[in-house]
Amino acid sequence: MIVDKLLNAEVWDRLVRGKALDSLGLGSKDGRLDLNGLTLPEPHVKRTFDFNSIPIAEMESVHSVKGAKWKGFDFTGSKLKHIRFFESELSDCVFDRCQLEDLRVWTTKFNDCGFRRAKLKGSALGAVQNGKRNIYSGIDFSEADLRDTAYQAAAFERCVFRNTKLEHIDFESSTFADCVFEGELRDVLFNRRGFKGESFPPNEMLNVDFSQAKLYGVGFRGLTLEQVKLPDDSDHILIRNVTATLNRLIGTLNQQDDPTAKKLVAFLNIDKEWRPAGQVQTVINIEDLAETVGDEGVDRLRGLLDQ
Repeated sequence: MIVDKLLNAEVWDRLVRGKALDSLGLGSKDGRLDLNGLTLPEPHVKRTFDFNSIPIAEMESVHSVKGAKWKGFDFTGSKLKHIRFFESELSDCVFDRCQLEDLRVWTTKFNDCGFRRAKLKGSALGAVQNGKRNIYSGIDFSEADLRDTAYQAAAFERCVFRNTKLEHIDFESSTFADCVFEGELRDVLFNRRGFKGESFPPNEMLNVDFSQAKLYGVGFRGLTLEQVKLPDDSDHILIRNVTATLNRLIGTLNQQDDPTAKKLVAFLNIDKEWRPAGQVQTVINIEDLAETVGDEGVDRLRGLLDQ
């Protein structure tokens, strides 16, 4: 673990400048260079001022890394807040339990890296520069904090989100392939195309597994979900042949025309404009449903589906 301040500064300086670390006498861990405990100084407030009666703090330069080629580094437990990556490639690197708040990334690729239990809340992981996205390939985000992270577009391939904190996220034009989600997702949006995302590849959600996930307020906009595994358990209602099934349900409920039926119709019409004609399946979270229609409405919908 890096504890010496001079060594800490020298390591970071060499990383930023792309210089070799061989002569620093650092150890290895599981075949990677051991950079555990690296600490970057917090940027200081340069000046404060008011703009339209709103207090603004101007910070000193944050930690920028451009054109880096990092491979086989283990940063476990490091304090790496406020880093900016530009046009870089990181392979076989471990960021487990790192403090990475306010991470911002442009035109960068992460290959086979670990972010287990990393703190990434509020980071910008899906920024775009000159039409180029960030790519996350073979990444383990297990138990990482990704709440409130921001995206315009990014590519996620072979990524694992196991018990990851995923809340208040709109993935916009991000694409997912061969990814696994387990545990809770709350107020998360997946889109075939995000806002003004016509220049990016459509998100087809290829071989994405949510079967062990708990989906609260999760939306799938413009997605057929043909190659997606959705949860089918006591916490969810899985609906197949979406268009035909919902049309039949809504037709029956309109005939019943009581308050519970009306609430169910309103619920089933949520995001109707985002539902493609070819959608093969969708899923309803029981907790979300009960908040709108009550337990009686849940029972009635189950009964109609059983018929």
